[in-house]
Amino acid sequence: MAENFDLLPNPHLAALGLRSSDILTSELLRRKAGHVVCRIKTRGGWHVLKWFDTPDALEPKVYTLLEHWGIPTLPIHARADRSLLLEDLEHSRVWRAAEEADMSRAETGFAVAEWYLSLHRAGREALKHPETLPAGLHDWVDDLTGETLAVAGSRLGLTGKPAWETALQSIEALKIRVQACPQTFNYEDFAQENLAVSRGKISLQAVVFDYDCFTLGAAYSDWRNVTYSLEGAAREAFAEAYGPVSETEHRLDMPLSALFGLLVASRRANVPGWAHPLLEDVENGKLERSIQSALD
Repeated sequence: MAENFDLLPNPHLAALGLRSSDILTSELLRRKAGHVVCRIKTRGGWHVLKWFDTPDALEPKVYTLLEHWGIPTLPIHARADRSLLLEDLEHSRVWRAAEEADMSRAETGFAVAEWYLSLHRAGREALKHPETLPAGLHDWVDDLTGETLAVAGSRLGLTGKPAWETALQSIEALKIRVQACPQTFNYEDFAQENLAVSRGKISLQAVVFDYDCFTLGAAYSDWRNVTYSLEGAAREAFAEAYGPVSETEHRLDMPLSALFGLLVASRRANVPGWAHPLLEDVENGKLERSIQSALD
């Protein structure tokens, strides 16, 4: 038994078919508001255990949703309402964590495009029956309101600036327009640390995992997110394999993604470095011009 394994109460382990005595080794990987992630070794092998502190956590439901629509996910070895026992990439024979070099390889771009095309096709079909979607799954632009942006502007020192006032006056019109575009599933958090690729010599496959930010929106939002993170040949291959994107969605995404970034930054204890260009765009007129372009 792993010494002092007390990360999960026994009833939650039991829901996964485990007892504390089954755990030979454990390592805490992450503890943050809402969930705990640890690596464990049992007689059955190595796994990553993810446990959520509320029964209405969205991520276990997203795994079920993606499985229903045939979207590849990391293998799930056991599950309960508040926990998941997942494939451990460090010990998997099938999957491995993406490395820095993968982010510029053409075959990575092609594999990631295949995953996102499947995701977006499934999302468009699923949204024809919104009553079947899990509670809590919503459009990411729903978080952008006059009230939330007013608070964000106050915290970031933007209150009264012309571009910010334009944003406050325009946010509902922007949302109406982008929500009139075809809607689908959005992953929203693409990065190397959330990407797994297949081992072996067969054609590369990719799985994007960790669904903390899973939401709904226009497909271009994901396209922008992925092309920002991929580099060189991988970015070019992704764009080629994914195919054409909507110019209307592009124009609407520019101000909306900037505003969402500023909203997120305003909720941090300190303004993150990635938010400084967004703040500069409020001052230099880029945000205001993007709003006007989106609404023309």
